[in-house]
Amino acid sequence: DWDRDEHFRGIVVMYRDLIRLRRNLDGTTRGLTGHNVQLTHVNRDMNVVVMHRWQDGGPGDDVLVVVNLGHEARGGYRIGVPSEGVWALAFNSDADVYNADFSDTPAGDLHAEPDDYDGLGASGTVDIGPYAVLIYHRT
Repeated sequence: DWDRDEHFRGIVVMYRDLIRLRRNLDGTTRGLTGHNVQLTHVNRDMNVVVMHRWQDGGPGDDVLVVVNLGHEARGGYRIGVPSEGVWALAFNSDADVYNADFSDTPAGDLHAEPDDYDGLGASGTVDIGPYAVLIYHRT
């Protein structure tokens, strides 16, 4: 209900941020415009899913989407990553800037080390809030 956009200002900002990422307006998330998708991690017990999206691959193109479908935050949660290095946090749906009622679980950049995990050549850990989505892009 767009007549209530002032009341839900944070959610409107969230949609704006997601659209910005999807359209690659900052030139860092081209993978979200691409057709390539690989589900890289599924943990049914903890309700966590990770997908890799890309167009051609590489910095500015590779994107990771980490989803916690559970009601508990996950701290130090290990995931496989397509390549080592820094993956910058582009979006945290749990941030209280979107809604003061969100848990605002601190999330930061993912630092991937060369270590085969989830069938990928590198791995790193993330902190993710309950019912949250994190989006990372390769720097």
